[in-house]
Formats: sequence, structure tokens, C-alpha cells
Amino acid sequence: MSVNWRRISWRIFAGIAAAAALALAGCAANPATGGHSLTGFSTTQKESQAGADENPQVLAAFGGAYNDPALASYVNEIGQRVAAKSERQGIIYTFQILNTPIVNALAIPGGYIYVTRGLLALMNNEAELACVLAHEVGHVAAMHHAQGSVRNTIAQVSMLPLAVVAPILLGLPQMAATGFLRASSREAELEADKLGIRYVARAGYDPAAMASFLTTMRSNDQLQALIDGRSAGSVDQFDYRATHPGALERYRQTLAEASLQKVSNPIVRRSEYLARIGGMLYGESPEQGFIRGRAFEHPILRLRFEVAPGFELFDTPKYVYASGPCGSMIVFDSAPEKSGLAMTAYIRKVWAKGVELKEVRSGKVNGLEAATAIATLNTRKGKITMRAVAIRAEAACIYRFRFIAPADQAEKLAPAFAQTISSFKLLSASEAAALKPRRIKSVSATKKDTVKSLAARCEFDKYRAEHFRVLNGIAPDTDTISTRQVKLVVY
Repeated sequence: MSVNWRRISWRIFAGIAAAAALALAGCAANPATGGHSLTGFSTTQKESQAGADENPQVLAAFGGAYNDPALASYVNEIGQRVAAKSERQGIIYTFQILNTPIVNALAIPGGYIYVTRGLLALMNNEAELACVLAHEVGHVAAMHHAQGSVRNTIAQVSMLPLAVVAPILLGLPQMAATGFLRASSREAELEADKLGIRYVARAGYDPAAMASFLTTMRSNDQLQALIDGRSAGSVDQFDYRATHPGALERYRQTLAEASLQKVSNPIVRRSEYLARIGGMLYGESPEQGFIRGRAFEHPILRLRFEVAPGFELFDTPKYVYASGPCGSMIVFDSAPEKSGLAMTAYIRKVWAKGVELKEVRSGKVNGLEAATAIATLNTRKGKITMRAVAIRAEAACIYRFRFIAPADQAEKLAPAFAQTISSFKLLSASEAAALKPRRIKSVSATKKDTVKSLAARCEFDKYRAEHFRVLNGIAPDTDTISTRQVKLVVY
């Protein structure tokens, strides 16, 4: 799952709501925008403390900080360079890499700015990195945190009782894994772009890199639309109820703004950037588990299952889910269990306590103790049927599946659900050790190389050429290589 940089707004989690309540503390002249802004906090010190309090929540929600000290130092160095050109200097800026394949960047009060490794993988030079970080510095400088409103898009699914999970999931968009979002206004996004270009130009970087990276992000959106079966034109529509500018609008503004900034011999640094991200994880980390086509494999938990054809898997820090035909969904997670109850009793008394169940049965899944039950629930989209399956893999841990479908489609989808259940198994130590994460590799292309030949060396399940073009900022339908240094995705 990815959340695209054209949607960059302020992504903040549940605990941030408390800090946002302080946002009416005052109004002051803003040196960055030239206008007046809500300060959001009575003092900069209080704002910084709010950010320090929220920082652990953001890190936890996005899989923690990425463990690469050299790369983290590099990102911080570039961030500090552009932040030093901001009008707002009475705050300490902190730049961190989030260990997630989600494509995103975000900022919270107090100057805490984050970029995901998923976003770093799509960048092709240091100037693009500077532009993304400067955009987020622009949000901080303009004090946009005091002007938005916090809203929940979904609840933490794995923390909810069985009875209320299905209604939420049936209306869940693919981006659900991002947790809680705070949406900036369309004006705030465009203003952050303008300020970001100002700061990168002052720092000596090529301001046109903002537009070039937006082009890459638009291509990434179009590829995701292709994978999802949506029209390519959908990526240029407004997001979040038309509060966000479309990719083309942002591209045109940033290109026009960049043309106003005169930078002699601007810094780009492609080769240096690709060398820095060489070896970086791409996609899921071993701690999160790997999605390989229709299979989910976890080298640390040593388990594997495979969903039926027609289902597409997505991974989040808390659970794995698959979307399927007819509005169906599969949700997989785990839970600690120390009561020692039989699996049928666990479903009745713990997992689905208070839910009316039928067909509660015990059984085995590849030799493991298991139980299943069915619940019919009324939702705003009509009746749904949920089959719950609990599997005890070890004394204190239970793995759980929820198979969700509209009630009138449950019988039709039952074989697909059964196929998924029967595929669940524990891996041997050697099988788990053989599972390796994908990584970014920077290579030198030869004169004989083409998009097709290089894409064939990448580890993608499908659309290899399209992935390769997006990864390297190459225009669609182009088969020639105009640069000698390119990125591959390999094991």
C-alpha cells in the first residue's frame, strides 16, 4: 500500500489530537508567508514539547526509524541545509527516516520531519530529496499545524472487537494502512511547495527538481492505478473531498515558481544520491513479513499462507489484509493468549465475546489446533457474513483470520476462503532463513542496455518495465536509457 507524495499533507496519529487542541493559543505575523498565522501554541517551547511527545507515536505507527545510521545522517544533513534557509529559525528541526515502504513524507509540530524509505526509493538525486524535505519545512515555517483539523480515517483494526471490524473494513480504502490522517488544505499544500522551492534555491539546489519529482510521483500513481484496475486519469483528480491540489496543478505551479528562482550551477548530485541509498530495503522488512504475489511469508514468525486468485494482499504494522471479489476481504493478525482455553472457547469467550455465533467447530489446520465460527452482522452496506478462524501455533500466541463477504456472496466465496485457511503453515528454520528482503541496487548501465533488459533484472511480480521506469524517473513507453547510473530492485 502506498500513499502518494502528491497527497503530502500532515499525517498525524491519534495522540496528536490532544496537541491540536492547543491550536488556538494566539495569532502572530508569519515571516515566511508575510501574513498572520495562528501560532498553535502559546510558546515555541510548548510546541517543541508537543512534537517530542508525539514523535514516538509516529515512529511506532510507521515501523520505527530505519536502522541505517549513515543514510539517516545524510538525510539529516540535507534537511538541516534547507531548514537553515527557512525564515523560522527559533525551532530545532529533526529529520528521520521511517522504516516503511509507504510512499510519504510528513511533519508534526516542533519541527519533527519524516521521510519514508518508500519515498527515498523513488528519488533520483539529492536535489529531489532536498525539495521534499524543504516542502515539509515549509509546512513548519507557515505553521500549518495550527490551521488544520484532526480527523480519524480508520480505527486500529487489530485493536477492535470482532463485532465491529467488518463494518469498518467493508468501507476501507486501500490507503487504510496509513492509520490516522490530518489533511492540510489545498492552499497549504501549494504554499508549502512555494516555500520549499524558495528554500532549496537559497541552499543552492536545482529548484526544478520539485517538478521532476512530482512527475515521478504522478507516474507512480498511474502505475498504482494500473495495478488496481483504475483509470490513469483518476490520479489527477482532487483528493480528500477536493481539499488537495491534483498532481498536474502542483507540477505546473512548482515549474513556474522554479523558473523565478535563479540558481547558478545548481546542485543535483544524482550519482552521490544513488550511492547513498544503495543497499536500502525496498518493500516490506523482515520484521513486517513479505508479500510475494498472493503469498504472505514471515521469516521471523516463521509462517506462510496464500490467498486465492482474485485477492490482493496488503501489509500493515498491525495486520495483513487482502481485498477480493464482490467487496470481500481477508484480515490476518495475531494475539497473545495465556488462558490455555480450547480454541472454540477462545473464540466464544475472548475474541468474539458477546457476538452471536453459529457453526462453532474445532479442527486442525496442517496439524495445528484450530477452531472456526460464523457471525452475521448488519452494516450500513447491508448484511455481511464473517468467518472467524483461530489457530494456536504456540502456547502463548494465536493467529487469526477474518473472512468477510456480503451475506449473499458468502457461499460463492467459501471455497476461496477455505483455500486460504488450508495454505497456512509454519516454516522450518531453513525455509525461514531462505526468505530475503528486496533491496535497492545502483548499477552502471551499458550502451547495449535498455529498459526491457534492465527491468528483467528487477524482482517484481508483474509490470517490471513500468516499475523500472517509475523507479528511475523514465518517461512511460520509453525503452532507451539516458543515464548511465540506474536503480534495480534485487534480493
